[in-house]
Amino acid sequence: MRLIKVKAPQGKAGGVAEVAFSIGLEKVAVHETRVLRAHRGDSTEEVIEVETSTPMAKAFIDALTSAPFFNRNEYSIAVRQPRSIINHQKLSEITWPLVEPSVDICEELWQFSQITHGSVGRILIGSGLLALGLIRYNLLFMIAGLLFIPLLPPMLAVGFGLWTRHFRLAVQGAFALAVATILLIGGGVVVALMVNPPLRYNESNSLVTGLLISLAVGVAAGLATADDVGRREMIGLAATAQVAILPVWFGICFVFGFPALEGTSPGRRALSFVLNVLMIVIASFVTYGILGMKVSFERSRTASSTSANDRA
Repeated sequence: MRLIKVKAPQGKAGGVAEVAFSIGLEKVAVHETRVLRAHRGDSTEEVIEVETSTPMAKAFIDALTSAPFFNRNEYSIAVRQPRSIINHQKLSEITWPLVEPSVDICEELWQFSQITHGSVGRILIGSGLLALGLIRYNLLFMIAGLLFIPLLPPMLAVGFGLWTRHFRLAVQGAFALAVATILLIGGGVVVALMVNPPLRYNESNSLVTGLLISLAVGVAAGLATADDVGRREMIGLAATAQVAILPVWFGICFVFGFPALEGTSPGRRALSFVLNVLMIVIASFVTYGILGMKVSFERSRTASSTSANDRA
C-alpha cells in the first residue's frame, strides 16, 4: 500500500489527475499549500494525494514521470508506506504487495550503496568476526560476521541501474562493492595478524554449484526488493555467505599462506568470486526486466521528480 503526494505548480493539478485516471485510479484529493523559499519569497502550489495499492502506485508514478509536462524543477513526489488504508477498495486489492514502485527500489538501493562511516565500520566489524570464525571454524562467529556485511544491495544496484539505464546507480553499486571487497580482505589480514594459524575453514563449492546458488539468490533478491512482503534480510545473508567469505579467506591466506587444496587453487577461487558476483547481477537484471521496472530515470534526473521513500 502507498500514499503518494505530488506537489505541482498552481493550476497544474488537473494534468496530474488525468494521469491518475488514465491508469485506473478513481479519485484523487487536491488542496493548495503555501511554500516559502529562501531569498525567493512565497508561492502557492497544488498538492495531489493518492491512496492506493502498491502496483497501482507503481503504475501511477511510472506514468507521471513519463508525462511530457513533468519536470522535477516544478513537481515533486513523496511516497509513503502506511500500516493500513481503509477506503472503498477491497482488502484483497489494496493489500496486493507486488510490484513496488520503481522509484522506491531505486532510492533504497542508492541508500544501501552509499559509502559512509557507518557502512565502513559495519563491514570491518563483520569481516573481523567472519575471519575469526573461518580461522577457528566457529559457525557462530561466521554467521554473526555475515549479518553485518551488506553486499547484496550493491550487486542489485548494478543490475537495477543497468536495466533502467540509471547508470549512475550502477556505477555507485559497483564502487560500493569494490570498496566492500577491499575492506573484507583488509579485515581478514588484520585478524590473521592477531591470531595464530592454522586456517581451519577451507571448504568450497564447485564452480557449477556456486553459480546455481548465485542464480537463485539473484532472482530471489530481485523479487524480494520489488515485494512489500517477505524477509529480505535472509536473502541478504545467503548472498553474503556466497560472496563475502572468499575475500576474507584471501586476506587470511595473505598472512598465513595459501593451503594446498585438492581440486582447487587460489586463482580458481578468485574466478569463482567474480563469476558468482556476475551471476547475481545478471539474475537481478533479468528479474527486474521481467517485473517491468521502467522509469524515465535519465529524464527524471534532468527534469523530473524528487521522490522520497519514507517508510514511516
